[in-house]
Order: sequence, then structure tokens, then C-alpha cells
Amino acid sequence: MRRALIVAAVLLLLVAGGLYVAATRVLASDYARTALEQQLSAQLGQPVHIGALSAAIYPHVAVDLEDVTIGAPAGVTLAHVRFVTGARALFSRTISDAELIVRNSRLTLPLPVSLLPSNTGAPGRGPGVTIASIRVISLENVELVAPPRVLRLDLEASIAGDRLEIASLSLRGSPSRIQGKGTLSSMARVEGAIEAKADALDLDELMAIASALTTTAGDAQQKRERGTPMRMTVTLTATRGQFATYTFGDLATTIQLATGTVSLAPLAVRTLGGQFNGRLEMDTRSTVGQLRLSGRVDRLDVATLMKANGIAGGITGTLAGTVTLSASATDAATVLQTAHGTIAAAITNGTLEHLDLVRTVVLAFGKPSGVPPEGSGSAFTRLGGTFALANRVVTSDNVSLASRDFDVTGHSRLQLLTGALDARGDVALSQELTAQAGTDLRRYAQEDGRVIVPATVDGTIDRPHVSVDVGAAMKRALQNELQRRTKTLFEGLFKKKGKGQ
Repeated sequence: MRRALIVAAVLLLLVAGGLYVAATRVLASDYARTALEQQLSAQLGQPVHIGALSAAIYPHVAVDLEDVTIGAPAGVTLAHVRFVTGARALFSRTISDAELIVRNSRLTLPLPVSLLPSNTGAPGRGPGVTIASIRVISLENVELVAPPRVLRLDLEASIAGDRLEIASLSLRGSPSRIQGKGTLSSMARVEGAIEAKADALDLDELMAIASALTTTAGDAQQKRERGTPMRMTVTLTATRGQFATYTFGDLATTIQLATGTVSLAPLAVRTLGGQFNGRLEMDTRSTVGQLRLSGRVDRLDVATLMKANGIAGGITGTLAGTVTLSASATDAATVLQTAHGTIAAAITNGTLEHLDLVRTVVLAFGKPSGVPPEGSGSAFTRLGGTFALANRVVTSDNVSLASRDFDVTGHSRLQLLTGALDARGDVALSQELTAQAGTDLRRYAQEDGRVIVPATVDGTIDRPHVSVDVGAAMKRALQNELQRRTKTLFEGLFKKKGKGQ
């Protein structure tokens, strides 16, 4: 028995040694490495360089590739690639039904070629090693790079013909954490659907990667034409996230990825104490991506919104309305700088701090009776209009403000970077304040039972300065007085004529 065990052990060692020698000579020779480089270069249409090739027989027959680069310059750098195959590969020189494992690698987007494996073509013929088919893919710590953004990818998937079943997908960025699963119904056409959830999401990172995956601009267009078009659907939810200085929560959207376009529609997100519902679209066919945001905002806290734009204090209230904005960028900082479009919105139940408007109007006419206290006129019930945004400046030609003590109609200009304010309009005091105003103010600036005078607001949104255009007010007062006297004269003439008859 002992002798039989010894003989069996020797035979096993000889078999193992023979398999190792066969693996080294057949699968890991310099000739095999060169032949594999040529095969992959022909299949991908890009130069492929394999730094080193080795083979293993335990616990499975495997071929290891080290320092693989694809493209010139290299857009794909694979630190370690392993093909786990069967013993048949030692005799047929063909790697079939293999498990592909890629570790610690880097993919710079847009990719020079499609890297999705195809199991539909017949294996190449020749004395070298041939990769015929792959059934399982594992990606471990693979960097997806869309400069300067980097997301780390882990993936487990299986292949059945042209179909890729993604059992698990993980994307890690700073601070994004995304988990998902799904199916590519066709790897050849890059079509499929993925369901994903994020505990934390940086929308800037997501848009950068999505843009790079779908881009067709410049040299990338030629690469995409040689590669594979894309049509993917990603259903995404995120508990919390950020975009530039804006934070959000409870994001829910469906992302459509197609060659040259990215759309998030519908897009629902809770932000700034309120809600946005709409869509976000990006055209990646040009060198600089074109972005468009449209939808409706409700219950946004204005003080928080202004703080996110670098302006602390000055205005409070709740904002609601519609938004249509465009920008020439994909990163958050440039989006905020280039954003332009229209906002039809109103702020309700708010305050404009330090807007001493009523007192300023009344005192402009020589300290009449009923002077309101300092700080009067800061609260309002509604401030709205149609606003245009360009170069981080918000302007409106139909801004209106309604409050208990006064109404204002006019035009305004607000610099978002500095908070500088320039607004001009007609201030109409309420009938109650008109009754309390001095005789001269009522006599010379009254229309339809209310005092109406032109005023200017400048300074900054948190420190506004109000002034009354007394000259314009007096000109209007003279017109009012002339109309009053003309009316009185005609009324007197008609009375005399009536008595004469």
C-alpha cells in the first residue's frame, strides 16, 4: 500500500510537471504572447501591447497578462488580466468558455474601441494562442477616467451568446457610492437596462462619466464610429447627493444613454427645502457638451438658495415657478458660469431686509405727517416676474412686488456673484398709507386714490439703498395737478352753462 501511494504521488508530480511545462511552452511562451498581441490588435483595430504573459495550472489552468495597453497613445491600461480556462487549452491552444478577470486597471474615456467581448465570431486559426469565447467577466478596482473625474468600478457578469447578465455593479467616486445590476440584451449593439441605487451621489461625477461614454466629438467621433453605438437605460435613485454648492436628496430618474446624447427624464429631486420635477438633457456631439434643464420648482427656500450662490442674507421667502436653462459644459463650475435662460417664478411671504422703502418715500416730500418707523416696507406677500439669466446676472423687465403697505412694478438687475442690485420702478402706497401721508404728498403724487412715486433700489441684496426720484415725482405731480385743475375748470363751465339755461 505504501509503495502504491508513493507511485501515485510520483505520477501526480510527473503529470503536474508535464502540465506546467506544457502550459509554459504552449500558453506562456514569447511566441504565444506575440501571437496574442497580433490577434487582439486585429480584433480591436488598435495596437495592443502585452508586457508579460505567464501561465498557471493550479487551482485551474489560467493565462495571466501583465501591463497590457491598448491604443496609441494608450487609452486602456490593464495592470493584470487573467483568463481562467480548461485543460483543453494546453492541447488546442484555444481559450474557450473562459473566466475573464481584470484587476487594478485604468480606462480613459471615451474608449478607443469597444471592449465588450463577442462570442459570436469563429476563433482565429494559427499556431498561437486564440481567445475563442468568454463566459464570465470580473472587474476589480478598475478606474473609469473622464478627466479630472475618476470612478472605480467593480463588476460581476456572465455571458450567454450576445447577452450579458450583470449580477453586481459597483461605482465608487468622491463621494459617489452606486450599486446596481442589470442586463445587456445585446453586447454587439450595447443595448440594455440597469437598475441602480446610490447612498451618495455627485451629479458632477455622474454627468462627466455619462458624457464621456456617449461623446462623439472630434477624435472621439472617429473612435465611436469604429466602435459600438450605445443605447442604455439606467433607472437610478439616490438618497442624497450634491451638484457644485447645491445639495439634494431623494433623487429619482431614468437615464437614457445613447450615442451623442444623455437624458435624465423624468427627473425628480428634493433640494433647497423644496422640490424640482423636470428633465436634464445633454448633447455630447460637440467638443463642449450642451446641457439643458427644464421643469418646475416648488417650495424652494430662497435664503438657502442665495446662500448656495454665495450671498448670505438679504431676502427670504418661498420660491415656485418654471425653469428653462441651458449651459455649455458638463462640469458643475462651468455650468453655473455659462447658464442662461428664463425663469418665470414668484417668491411668496418673504422679506427684503433693510428695505426701508415706505419711510424713504414719505420722507422724500419734506417730513409730512404719519412718518412710518425705520425698517418699514421690508415684508412682502409676493415678488415675481419673468427673469432672464446670463453671465450670472438675473434681469427682469416686468418685476412686481406686492405687500400690505405698497406695490411696486418695474425692472431689476441682480449680480449673483456680488449681490449687486439695481432696480427701478413705481411705488404705489396702500390707500391706508396714502391717507396718512402729508398733504403735499397726497396732492402732488396721488393717482386713483394712491400715492405713486418712482423709486430706485441699489446697493446689494443684503444692504439695499432706496432713493426716490423727486424730479420725476414732481413732474408727474404737475401733470396730475394740471389734469385736476383742467377737470375742475370744465366741471365749473358745465355747471355755469347749466344754470344759464
